Amino acid sequence: MDLLPTSKLSFLNREGKILEAPLEWQLGFLEVQVQEPQKQWKEVQLWRQGEKLQIVLTSLGKKDRVLADWPRSNSGYYQLRLEYQGEVEEQIVTVWPRKISREAFAQMLEDLDTQLPTSVAIALQRTGALAGLQLPQLSETTLAQEMVRLRRAVEGANKQPGLTEILRSLAHNPHKSLKTNEVWVRQEQVRRPSPSGLVQAFSRGHNLAAKGQPIRVPDTRVRHTVDVYENQLVKLFFELVNQRLRRVRLICEADPKNKPLDEVNSLFIQLKKARQQAAFLDQVSQLKQQPNQITMVLLKRSPYHAALEGYLEFIRSPTVRLEESDLNAPLENLPHLYQVWGTLWVIQTLLEVAEQKGYQVEKQSLVGRDKSGIYIRVLPNGQPALTLIHPQHQTRVKLIPERTYGKNGELHSSSVQLRPDVAVEIQQSDGSQQVYLFDPKYKKLDSEREENIQKEGKAKSEDIQKMHTYHDAIQDNKGRQVVCYAAILYPGAFESYSREEIEALPAYPGCEAELQEHLRRVLDKALS
Repeated sequence: MDLLPTSKLSFLNREGKILEAPLEWQLGFLEVQVQEPQKQWKEVQLWRQGEKLQIVLTSLGKKDRVLADWPRSNSGYYQLRLEYQGEVEEQIVTVWPRKISREAFAQMLEDLDTQLPTSVAIALQRTGALAGLQLPQLSETTLAQEMVRLRRAVEGANKQPGLTEILRSLAHNPHKSLKTNEVWVRQEQVRRPSPSGLVQAFSRGHNLAAKGQPIRVPDTRVRHTVDVYENQLVKLFFELVNQRLRRVRLICEADPKNKPLDEVNSLFIQLKKARQQAAFLDQVSQLKQQPNQITMVLLKRSPYHAALEGYLEFIRSPTVRLEESDLNAPLENLPHLYQVWGTLWVIQTLLEVAEQKGYQVEKQSLVGRDKSGIYIRVLPNGQPALTLIHPQHQTRVKLIPERTYGKNGELHSSSVQLRPDVAVEIQQSDGSQQVYLFDPKYKKLDSEREENIQKEGKAKSEDIQKMHTYHDAIQDNKGRQVVCYAAILYPGAFESYSREEIEALPAYPGCEAELQEHLRRVLDKALS
């Protein structure tokens, strides 16, 4: 959200030029518009993300201004609060990424949300994993297809009610059941003691009076509860659809051009209103297991039957999701999401090349299935996410996200501990090993400097130096260097160093063909 037209706040760069919004990683000023700056500047109070900013009166651009420093900031949403002459103004300011366009940012989110998880799962299946799991075709994972799926879930189709109608129908008459529990009360207050409760009361020595009678006895209480399996299923269905709507809305907001943002907002509002009516769901707990139980309530009561059918259709629809909580706040988590995006492209390309070379999946921990459907998860635990083996020459390939090379181990660092984002370790049948390393880099605030603004198309020297460190420091037990190749993936131009053993690969969302071409070249050589 940008500042309102009537706002007393505006943004300036360091030279005093007015900006529509602050720029990512760039210093600037917040200006507060007051009628008489020299007299009124001390009346201004301004907070950013709850932190009070220092207000100064200074001359900038031949004009006295009331200013506060805007610090270097990552992309994300920032809350401003201005207090001046008894009035309060609050705004949410959006800082968009600067290294990639908003269109590229939206494409990256769409890749992470639909295309890449599906393509990785399909590639795994082609190389011998995920037997018996029905996966969608890539053509079925577009944003348009996802909108059809969400529309059916929220509004229904073919006389089948959607979640909106289901929640409204259940709002005033949800299914309830009797729940029995025991409460310890004084023996004169007990109304329904159970035989087992009396045994417990007499068996507690400290609970007996002088004449041997129990002081307190468990009393059986019965009450109605809506926290039952059928309502847990309805709540699960709502949360799945609501989460998908939120993520699709984030994609559309990042690049509203040619995106169905209005329809997404309409569905979101419909679902939100229906959920507010179904307040009983606040008392319903999460479903703890796969909803594979069919009850008479689900069969006989039409809203519950519609919820069951809608849920089953939703999770059976062609989609593979990325299990990544940072997608719920993508602007704030852009550097990490860019790393995940680059990692998935390395995985997808490795599987593609491996299939061509005749490799098979020996083990994988990328794809799983739960009550929400099929998911992909890239765990940064230093363990192989994927192990491939060639049936003839027994070459084994391991892909390890965030692999740590310490001073101990079969492969180790001779100096400092190193942790590349993606390691591809290849072990030949004779025991020799080669390592290929990839580091997706969307740089954070502390590595950026004002003087680098005009050099964004070039790899940063500290990143390339780190690749040299990887190359030289990682060894096997015999002290031999094992890193054959190390590269950063970044939104810039291709560069090659040290006889093509160190490279900077262009990785720009929406222009992945060039990245894939380089990855195929490197991995084809590695697996040969």
